[in-house]
Amino acid sequence: MVLSVVLGGITARAQGVAPPPAPETPSPPPPRTGWRVQGLPLLNFNSDEGLGYGARLMLVDAGDGTQAPYRHAIIAQFFQTTRGNAVHRLMLDAPTFLESRWRLGLDVSLLNDRFSPYYGQGGAASFDQDFAACDDRNALEDAPDVCPGNPAFRGLRYYNFEQRTLPSVVLNARRPVSGPWQVSMGYRFRMTRVATRYDADALGQSGASRLEEDIQAGRVNDGGPVTGTFRTAELTAGLLLDLRDNEPAPIRGMFHELAVRGAAGATGSSFNYWGATANFRFYHPLGTDRLVAALRLMGDVMGGNVPFYLLSSFGGVEWRDGWGGVGGVFTARGILKHRLQGEVKALVNGELRWQFLSVLPLKQRVDFTLVAFLDAGRAWSDLSFQDRGMGRYAGGGGLRVAWEKNFIVRMDYGVSPQDGTTGFYLDFNHLF
Repeated sequence: MVLSVVLGGITARAQGVAPPPAPETPSPPPPRTGWRVQGLPLLNFNSDEGLGYGARLMLVDAGDGTQAPYRHAIIAQFFQTTRGNAVHRLMLDAPTFLESRWRLGLDVSLLNDRFSPYYGQGGAASFDQDFAACDDRNALEDAPDVCPGNPAFRGLRYYNFEQRTLPSVVLNARRPVSGPWQVSMGYRFRMTRVATRYDADALGQSGASRLEEDIQAGRVNDGGPVTGTFRTAELTAGLLLDLRDNEPAPIRGMFHELAVRGAAGATGSSFNYWGATANFRFYHPLGTDRLVAALRLMGDVMGGNVPFYLLSSFGGVEWRDGWGGVGGVFTARGILKHRLQGEVKALVNGELRWQFLSVLPLKQRVDFTLVAFLDAGRAWSDLSFQDRGMGRYAGGGGLRVAWEKNFIVRMDYGVSPQDGTTGFYLDFNHLF
C-alpha cells in the first residue's frame, strides 16, 4: 500500500502536475507626480494672543515622484487672532533648487502685532498686574484712565505698543556640505511701522505707557526716533549640525546651529547692528523609545544701533519674525509674551516626553504623549551685563497628539511663580 502511494506520487510528478501557484504580492501604488493642491485649516489658542484662526493652501509639485518631500511648493497662509495679531504669508520652498543640493526658501509676509508687549529692557524689567488690569471694561469706554476699584490702574494699554511689518521678506538658502553638516545664508528685509498711542476705540489711556516712559528717559533707540516707519535689512549666515532621527518628533540625536546676522546702509537698512545666535538641542531615550528627555539651550547677543522692537528677537534659519522674546508660546510657557528682552538673551527649555498610548484607527498611527517641562530665561539690556534683577522660570505639563509621527498637535499649561502668571497654549509641532 505504501509502495503504491509513493509510486503514484512519482507518476504524478512525472506527468507534469504543477504545484498550486503562489499568491500574488500586490505591487505598491505608483508615486504621485505633477502638481496637486492641498488645503489645511488653521486653529490655535494661547493666553497671550487669544484664539487664532485661518487657512493654509499649498500648491505642490511632486515632480517625477522621486523627490522627497516634493520638488517645489507654493504656500499661501491667512491667519489672525482675536487679540489683534495677524500673520499672512506667501512662501516658496524648493528642496532641490534647480536640481542642485541647495534648498531655497522665500517668505513674503504681513505681520500685525496690534498690542505688542513691552515691559522694559533687561533683567530688571518690572511687571505689576494692577497697572493694566481692569474688570470693568465698560467703565473704560467713558474714562480710559480710571478703573473702578483699582487705584493703581495706569491704562489698559500701559504695557503695549503697536507694530505692523509690511512687507517682511526672508530669503534663505541651505545645503549639506559633509554628512550631517549644513551651511546656510540669507537676507531678511522689513518695513515696520511703530505707534505708541491708542485711540479711544482701543481704550488707550492719556498717560504715558511703559514704552513712552523709557523713551522719555532716553533708554530706547539711543534717544533717536521711535514712532514712524523703519527699515531693517540683514544678511545672515549659519553652520548647522543635524543628527536627529526624525525631525518633527526626535527620539535620539541632536541639532546645533551657530548663526550670525548684520545690517548696515549697504544692505538697505536704516540701522547699523549685528547679532549672533547659538542654538543647541539634545534628544535621548531613557531606557525605552517611549520615554525621551529633550533639552534646548539658546543664547543670542546683539550690538550696535539695534531698533528696540527687535530686542525680543533671536536668529537662526528656523526662527520666524513674531516668535521672539523670552516668554510665550515659542520660548517660555507660563511667562508673559516678550516678558524679557534686550541685547543679550539666554533661554533653557527642558522636557520629559512619555508616549503612553498608540492606536491605529483606519490604519493610521496616532500617538499620545504626556510632557512635563521647565522653561527659564534671562535678558540683559546691553553687553555690559550690569542689569539688576533675576531671570524668569516656569514649569508645567502638556499633551501631544501625533498623526503618523509627523503632524503634531501641542497642548501646554505653564505657571510662572515669580510674576504669578499662567498660560495655556494650543498649537502645532513640538516647541523644539
